[in-house]
Amino acid sequence: MRALMALVSIPVLTLAAACTGDSSDGGEAADPTELVQQAGDTFAEAGAVSFTLDSEGVPDDVNGVSAADGSGVIDSAEPKFSGSITGRVQGVTGSLEIIAIGQEAWMKFFTPGYEPVDLATLGAPNPAMFFHPTDGLPSLLAATTDLASEGQKRQGSDIINEVSGSVPAAPVKELLELGDGTGEYDAVYGITDDGELRTIKVTGDFYEGATSTYSIVVKDYGKTVEITRP
Repeated sequence: MRALMALVSIPVLTLAAACTGDSSDGGEAADPTELVQQAGDTFAEAGAVSFTLDSEGVPDDVNGVSAADGSGVIDSAEPKFSGSITGRVQGVTGSLEIIAIGQEAWMKFFTPGYEPVDLATLGAPNPAMFFHPTDGLPSLLAATTDLASEGQKRQGSDIINEVSGSVPAAPVKELLELGDGTGEYDAVYGITDDGELRTIKVTGDFYEGATSTYSIVVKDYGKTVEITRP
């Protein structure tokens, strides 16, 4: 009888051990403050990255960016971006090509070639500034408070550490041209074990009467990117 009970207890103890831990992969949760700081540093030192932006819950009748896809050069003096942006510009919805270098930008939108454009007059963010090593995407990380670990999940071949927090509306407005710059939004960051910022998800009332979510995926750290003025 004792031998039988010992055999039965082995799988039970094994199952109990497998169900403990702070993450879906059984690992211990890393310190969220250290994760966020490392992610900002890794991004700043990457040289170049690619990213995609998507959104949910954005009203159809508002001007602004709803999606984007492109690559950027990370530089404090002259960050660069080249890619496509989808959204509503002056009441017209469509996809346009953008090259942005520092504070200069050129747009191809129902035109045969790139034309100079003042993005501020369109209510659109300057995507080049996403790639500033401190004032770009890392600025959202640095401004986020009430950081908390949300455990881990697998994304492809990566293990992602999720960190939640509250990001003030002011840096979101300055960088992404979203909201009115007051209050705060919910943020969730996905950071790999080697410190790469992989995902950003910001949710809040950017538009009156609606709760919207903007999601950014960052990839291709250190890739070679050539972006020149058209």
